Amino acid sequence: MSVHTEDILDMLETTRDSHDDMTFIDISSDLQEYTVTPWLLTQAGGLKVESGGGTGHEQSLMYNNGGYSKWVDEFAERTGSIIDHLKKMKVNYKLLLDGLQYTYGEIVDNRGKERINKIIKPRTRSMWLRVAKTMERDFYAEPDATDDETPWGLKYWIVKNAETGFNGGYPTGFTKIGNIDLSVVTNFKNYTDVYTTVSKDDLIKKMKKAHLQTGFYAPRTDAGVTGDSMPNKRMYLVNEVTIEGVEDIGEAQNENLGNDMAPKTAGTGKMGLRMDAGDNITFKRNPFVYARKLDTDTTDPVYGIDMSTMQALTKKGDNMKLSEYYQHPTQRRLFLADLFHRHQTICFNRRNNFVINK
Repeated sequence: MSVHTEDILDMLETTRDSHDDMTFIDISSDLQEYTVTPWLLTQAGGLKVESGGGTGHEQSLMYNNGGYSKWVDEFAERTGSIIDHLKKMKVNYKLLLDGLQYTYGEIVDNRGKERINKIIKPRTRSMWLRVAKTMERDFYAEPDATDDETPWGLKYWIVKNAETGFNGGYPTGFTKIGNIDLSVVTNFKNYTDVYTTVSKDDLIKKMKKAHLQTGFYAPRTDAGVTGDSMPNKRMYLVNEVTIEGVEDIGEAQNENLGNDMAPKTAGTGKMGLRMDAGDNITFKRNPFVYARKLDTDTTDPVYGIDMSTMQALTKKGDNMKLSEYYQHPTQRRLFLADLFHRHQTICFNRRNNFVINK
């Protein structure tokens, strides 16, 4: 009995989401933990699905409030000028491609639901793992000003500098950041500092200062206006060398202080990003998170990220969209489904974030 193309396409569609009792041990991943997928690529973690048109996302920044009011006498004349309060950020989406493919021979040799699932299940899982690995790799990659295809990541938005203060400017090779000219919008910079040793007198002390300096809170609230720091949304991304050092500090300190190396907080804030901190080493009640992709960074940075300011963007209808299966136009024994995802990462308030490095 011959197997027709339409039968194969129909079978692939109907078994797309079916599962059998087959189990296997997955040892394919080279990462112990993923940070981008759980924190940025879920709507609970910050993913924003855009429904409007356009090839990118725009965000208005209020960068100038005009300075100060004046004290005057009864007969003072009113003077003043109109100033430009707003500048507009813009980021463009980038397109990710992956997919699934099967040969005619595989389908014929593995007919039947149970047998075909032994091909489909691991191949589908492999596709989603590749997506997660790609997102992780590129989020931590060094930005390249000549690359128009890869989305921007952590090191594009949070930039190192050897001076203490709000000195995180342009990534190397760029003359704007998110379409913002820093010679005009001078306060769109992240906080920076350097340290020598992972100790309470050096790194932890400088983290305390950075935490204080990046805590911005407006004296009033208005609908549609954001910008305040979110102390309960912080996380501290570090490599293996640094996480070992902070764990040593946590184990050595007085047991009465618990696991938090900076338990006394100036101001108020709810419990941290991980509500079940447990035995995790924390700072200001928020976790240190081991990011393996930072292991190759010999400056051993600590990225203090306010996750309320860092967002993954995608387009409605182009959010991990897996096509229907089709027959390859020239390789007639090949059947494919394409996965497309439009993506970009944006940090719309850099000054709430910091990086401290050696």
